[in-house]
Amino acid sequence: MDERWYTMDRPKSKYPKMSMSDRAAQFAPFAALTGHKEAILEQERITQTKRILSNEEKLEINEKIVEMVKLKSKCRITYFEKDKTKSGGQYLKRVLSFKRIDELNKILCFKENIQIQIEDIVDIEVLEK
Repeated sequence: MDERWYTMDRPKSKYPKMSMSDRAAQFAPFAALTGHKEAILEQERITQTKRILSNEEKLEINEKIVEMVKLKSKCRITYFEKDKTKSGGQYLKRVLSFKRIDELNKILCFKENIQIQIEDIVDIEVLEK
């Protein structure tokens, strides 16, 4: 058996030696399914369904809106906000300062730069100025 192989020098490459960080990057973990984790988290996110108000509830809300418009005051409002990516949405409760009403589009506009469809309101409480 020829035993010269272990005494031979290592062959020299014609390419420059790779840095340790570049070499380590070759073996870095990699996600074969990019976006999969985000998709699962999005699917797990819970949304609520919008409830339908009775005519009495709608009338009560309209009366409170008229009062708020007269007083140009703040209100504590609970409304449904539709989710941008999946069916359903969520109910939000905020204290907002009334600015104006867009009667044509049935939208309440507030000084905080928020617009709410009147049909999305489930509760409104007029607060003192």
